[in-house]
Amino acid sequence: MSSEDGKPVRPMSANSRPAPASATRVRPRSYSRIFSIAAASAPDMPPAKTKKPFTPKLERFLATVAYDGTDHIGWQVQTGRLSIQGELEARMSRILKTPIVIHGSGRTDSGVHSVGQRFHFDAFWPHPCSYLVHAMNSCEQNGLLVTQIQRVAPTFHCRWHANGKRYRYEICDGYPPPWEARFCLGLGMKTVDVKLMRQAAKLLLGKHDFYAFGANHGQGMEKENPVKELRRLEVRRRGKRITIIAESSGFLYKMVRRLVGGLLRVGEGKMTPERLLAYRKERAITSEVPTAPARGLFMEKVFFKPGSFQNPRVLRSYKDSDSSE
Repeated sequence: MSSEDGKPVRPMSANSRPAPASATRVRPRSYSRIFSIAAASAPDMPPAKTKKPFTPKLERFLATVAYDGTDHIGWQVQTGRLSIQGELEARMSRILKTPIVIHGSGRTDSGVHSVGQRFHFDAFWPHPCSYLVHAMNSCEQNGLLVTQIQRVAPTFHCRWHANGKRYRYEICDGYPPPWEARFCLGLGMKTVDVKLMRQAAKLLLGKHDFYAFGANHGQGMEKENPVKELRRLEVRRRGKRITIIAESSGFLYKMVRRLVGGLLRVGEGKMTPERLLAYRKERAITSEVPTAPARGLFMEKVFFKPGSFQNPRVLRSYKDSDSSE
């Protein structure tokens, strides 16, 4: 069989069918050419906006911590030594996943305890403060317990806004039991006259130069103003316990422990109340007034200037019971 132009035509079998018109291959246009044409015909569009990286808003927090200072070198961080500040910063950095630096209201020496030490720090924590307290205390305590955290004004400073502190010193007649020996001074076989101690304490009250009751420690605090307002110096007895409470606008290094040492000298009959007053006026640091051991001393409370916590524009946005005192 041949076609009209004389070329042979292959015969079709019974099972073969002609290909449909839709099966004809059509070469598609280049996609890049299609997009370039569409872009040229489209109106000018503004560039896409890029999202700014999230920057957390830091807030200032004020915390209260209680601790047993027996096994710590003191408040301040010291390389390779266990300190209160170092332990707190390590805990908070793990919880908040960023390095945290805290600022205390003051330093306590090695062996000194606390029920009301305060410190502030800056952090991003968009949750109730009570959750952070729980997180801090869920770790191994190591003699530390955070009792309160609250939001404060961003300009608040724990040290510069403090206008007073209160300490207490615990003394026990005889020998204290082992579970109390870390937290009080035992008098052993000695006896003291509490009435004489109270007379001497009254003579020391007021705003005076307490240089004689301070101590040098080579950390740049020797230039501190020695004039302090001793607002309260009480000697209490309850059973075998004697508690000395000292409250002042501020304290020199080891001032409370040396006040206690002087009062004990008076109570033991080794110094008269009038001699203790004269010792203060002499402005000379001597061994006549000893420094009481650290184990009986507790920082009890820090006082702040009125209104230093508050910043309504910051605190009003949080429905948190821990946000104000």
